[in-house]
Amino acid sequence: MLTTLRTHQRKLFLIITVVVIVAFAWLYDPGNMKQFQSSGLVQVYGKTLTQTDIDREVKNFTLARALGQFELLSELGGLSQNEQRAVEDFIFNLLVLQHQAGLLGVEPTPEEIAARIQTLPVFQTEGKFDYQKYARFVQEQLGPRGFTEVQLETVVRDSLRLEKIKSFISAPATVGADEVAEALRIFQKVDVQVVRFPGIAQDALAAVAEQDIKDFFERNKMTSPETRVVKFVEFSLPADAAGQTDNAKKVEAMQQLADKAAAFAEKAIGGFDTAAQQAGLTVQTSAAFDKNGRAKEGVAIAELPEIAPQAFLLSDKTPVSDVVQAGDKFFVLKLETVTPERPLTLDEVRPIAEARLKLIQAERLATENGQKAVSKLREAIAAGKPLPEAALALGLKVDTLTGLEPQKLLEQNIPYEAVKLTLLLQPAQLTNYIPSADGGVAVYLQSRAPIDGAMEDQLKQRISITQELLEGKRKLLFLSWLDGAREAAKITPLGQAR
Repeated sequence: MLTTLRTHQRKLFLIITVVVIVAFAWLYDPGNMKQFQSSGLVQVYGKTLTQTDIDREVKNFTLARALGQFELLSELGGLSQNEQRAVEDFIFNLLVLQHQAGLLGVEPTPEEIAARIQTLPVFQTEGKFDYQKYARFVQEQLGPRGFTEVQLETVVRDSLRLEKIKSFISAPATVGADEVAEALRIFQKVDVQVVRFPGIAQDALAAVAEQDIKDFFERNKMTSPETRVVKFVEFSLPADAAGQTDNAKKVEAMQQLADKAAAFAEKAIGGFDTAAQQAGLTVQTSAAFDKNGRAKEGVAIAELPEIAPQAFLLSDKTPVSDVVQAGDKFFVLKLETVTPERPLTLDEVRPIAEARLKLIQAERLATENGQKAVSKLREAIAAGKPLPEAALALGLKVDTLTGLEPQKLLEQNIPYEAVKLTLLLQPAQLTNYIPSADGGVAVYLQSRAPIDGAMEDQLKQRISITQELLEGKRKLLFLSWLDGAREAAKITPLGQAR
């Protein structure tokens, strides 16, 4: 029974994966949420969430993506690159949002929900609500997946809750004229002189003391990560299918390849090498790799970073993987060996410690020397000397850059931190020493020009900057509020003390 179930689940997953190549698939797949579900029950506001509660919220997460509610997803942490983290953050933040909406008295009305649904792009044709699209979506997309109009309305209700709470929380945010003027400096061209400081030569550094190496070893407790070796069979499209521009034909070819891989994966459970031999397939063995797919030597697999997470789910009890897709290829893996994580020895850490401690020593020495030089340059400038002349006396090089917007300075090998400080400078001011990739710099502002362009363009820039600053303040207020609200929710895994 379990084998049959596994086969059908694998085929369903592969069909979905293939379709996603040419279409946006959002089907809730419980298999993708196993890690989340295994985390156990939790309490929120003193109420225990059952697995049914969690499953319901996971479905709301997938439906929110399908409906394009990206502001809701973004503000509640549901767009993280880590899918597991995205789902967890979204669900817990959403539960907090729902609870707080009731306390704040900002629950949307049925009329507001209905009006918002009609504005969703997925239900519109030429900018107008299309009931036929809505009906088809409900019948063809919601029904087969166990959703109803109730879930759709719930997602829209949550989006409106978010908007109302954000509006309420961020109402005090304002932007002053001085803030706008400072922010507009990013558009103002500048004339600057850049003092270049050389890096510290390695032979100028003192040898690293043995005790310092031992202290580094004791402080950092470095480890060699767990690594794994797998056998694998690769399934690739034929050359003519790989270059296919007809999406429908490519999907068909991919599905055939997926079916072939699924058939092998099922037989491989009883004997990986034997199944491969019977199917005329080549078995390869990977190099040892960590959970991020990093391998030092052995068989080069470009797709290793994509298949490594699945390999790290394998165990002695389940050594053979389901089919793993990486681009236009499919893989079936068999766990061969596991090398556990272990502490590095002092001798293994020694070269790492020496390199890092020398780098720290070089950076510290460069900063001390650089800041001393900057102090002398400022004294010389105050005495009336031109910066190039003062720098030459210290054996330093000066580059003169004229008529550049601040962001263009980044293209002149000037570190970001120095460019940011340039926005704060007044004419005739010199920044402190700023480390760079090849040494360090100090930037001297000669002049800042007025904003170029017509008054109308300048007004647009001012309005845009004002809106961006205001939006940034509103977002900070909301995130601060959400952090406090989550704290009050006392989100606690059962069996753990908060």
